[in-house]
Amino acid sequence: MYQDNNNKTNYVRILLRIALFVLIFVLAFKLISMIINKRKSYLDNNNIDHNLTSMQDVALKYFKEGTVDLEVGQNKKVTLNELIEQQLIGELKDEHKNVCSKDDSYIEILKLENEYRIKSYIVCGNNSSDKYTYIDALTKEEIKDKEPTTAVIVPTTETTTKTTTTTATTTTTKKTTKKTTVKTTQQTTKATTQPTQPAVVDYYTVGFNTNGGMLIDTMRVKKGQSITLPTPKKAGYTFWKWIDSSNKVYSGTITPTKNLVLIAKWR
Repeated sequence: MYQDNNNKTNYVRILLRIALFVLIFVLAFKLISMIINKRKSYLDNNNIDHNLTSMQDVALKYFKEGTVDLEVGQNKKVTLNELIEQQLIGELKDEHKNVCSKDDSYIEILKLENEYRIKSYIVCGNNSSDKYTYIDALTKEEIKDKEPTTAVIVPTTETTTKTTTTTATTTTTKKTTKKTTVKTTQQTTKATTQPTQPAVVDYYTVGFNTNGGMLIDTMRVKKGQSITLPTPKKAGYTFWKWIDSSNKVYSGTITPTKNLVLIAKWR
């Protein structure tokens, strides 16, 4: 009887040691995966920031050295492909040596009321990001620490003057039957105000709630244009799909018809 109990005790100890070993192995595997994903995320962001900085430097140079004559509300957009053709920048690649999109990446100069907004937007693989710089319209100096804002366009008015002439005729009769006609002219000025319609471009915003994953900047999409949805990353999880507040699924390339906030779902 004593021998049986001793054997059972040894068997339980062996099982506990095996379970402990498996637990340590699983925890070590997860820890290593988290470190690798965190490092990869750092490299991804660092590379995107580097490319964006290059794009923004070219955008500022293009603005200062080029001829930019815009009215309030008007914008000028130049794709990465056009910048490369003008030899203003070289080909951009991500950390995996994938070439960044030459047609979807661009710089944009928008004239606001008192300033210019210079935007750089870049798409590399499944990652995309943007960067904004504001330039004072009078001094052409950069405005520091300004948050990106939506353009507010104030309609201008044009005043026209209309002149009308009225003629009054007075007739007097004397005994000599001589008639004298006196003409007087009166001028009135009427001011009419007619609003002029500014050039307004419609945009939609697409925001991303990564649900605990790596942050993704909000995209600002021109009406009628399409965007490729980014793939978020979250340590220890696999991305499943994008949904909106109505549980409608979005994937691949979409053409927004309204402002959206997409929520990431994970497995």
